[in-house]
Amino acid sequence: MRDDKKEGFAVDHAYRSSWPLIVMVLIGLITLSGCAKNTGGVTASSATTATNNSTTAVLTKADQQISQTKIAAARKTLASAANPNAAVKNLATGLKYYQEAEEALENNQLSLAKGYFETLSSYDGTTDASFIAARQKLVKQYQAVKQANGYYNAARDDLSVHDLATAKANIDKLDRVSVSHPVIKELQKKALAMKQAIMNYEASQSTSSGSESSTVVSSSSSSSSSDSNSATSSTDSTSSSSSTATSSSDSSTSSSSSSTLTTSAIIKQFQDAAGVTFASDTEFNITKQTSDYYQITAVYAADESSSSASKTVTDTYRYYPDSGNVTKEDSASGTFE
Repeated sequence: MRDDKKEGFAVDHAYRSSWPLIVMVLIGLITLSGCAKNTGGVTASSATTATNNSTTAVLTKADQQISQTKIAAARKTLASAANPNAAVKNLATGLKYYQEAEEALENNQLSLAKGYFETLSSYDGTTDASFIAARQKLVKQYQAVKQANGYYNAARDDLSVHDLATAKANIDKLDRVSVSHPVIKELQKKALAMKQAIMNYEASQSTSSGSESSTVVSSSSSSSSSDSNSATSSTDSTSSSSSTATSSSDSSTSSSSSSTLTTSAIIKQFQDAAGVTFASDTEFNITKQTSDYYQITAVYAADESSSSASKTVTDTYRYYPDSGNVTKEDSASGTFE
């Protein structure tokens, strides 16, 4: 019996001694679970931090490239972002608009550039300082190129009608435009060729005594080749059977096709081609005529709601009878679009 008691005590002792072991195992499992949760949280936080650091690095690099006017490279940098945020996407959109306007300006396509610059100037999707500074610089260049084109086109047109004094004045204005863009430099080179032609013509006029005619060579707006406009001077005016007269040295010969049209017929053709409904009291005047176009002013009463002190408004157009095209002068830049 004593042996039975000993055996029962041993079993009871062994059973009781297993409880601490079970408790320790449970505590270990709980600790491991908590560590796993903490490790997961740290991993997620680390991933978020890494993404933010990556985006910041992309924006920093793109800003550096923008400040160096490397717009194509900046767009590639932004496109390389693995998880682009709103700041990256909005800056990329702004640079797309910038590059479209920049390319049109480089090609001196002012009609095309006008729409691109309107889009670029009104874009407010990003507040990136480098982008805003680059945009402001490009817009200033656009304004300067428009001004330079206005002077160049005016000088070319003046030369085509043999108005040498006005042509030289416009060339001088073009020379004074700051060369903030390669297009301006190119226009100034073309204008220099026109000015040299005028000087050669004037020199020939001062040295020749019996010459009845001389030729002024003007540079072409579309190519490097030159066109010749002849001005014939005459001391004795004679009328011919075709009712045309020899022009003096400060005027150019009108084309035979244009001279057959009356003023009213030209105005009628212009109105039809312009596609504009003019008021019945609009006054039309042909202020300039070349072999290519008629320059026509339309004078009409100002709108009563207008803040202008003038009671009339004058718009200037150019009508090209051969093609039927009509362009209107931009009062700010002096260019016809």
